[in-house]
Amino acid sequence: MRIVRIAVATAALAGAGSAEAATIIVFVNPVTFDKHAEVYDTPGPDRLLMCMEPPGTAGCAELPIRKRR
Repeated sequence: MRIVRIAVATAALAGAGSAEAATIIVFVNPVTFDKHAEVYDTPGPDRLLMCMEPPGTAGCAELPIRKRR
């Protein structure tokens, strides 16, 4: 039974694709301060942006991401 578990775990790890970077955009409503997030698969490093929804025209601010091990 132990060999079967090891074989299944090895097959699952071998079949897993590489992790892709993501860009997360948090939209903030300037009137009600409601927030919603959208996630996009993008090349390059992970990014977190906070943007105002229209009618806000302040642009987007990139927030730092702490990577945990």
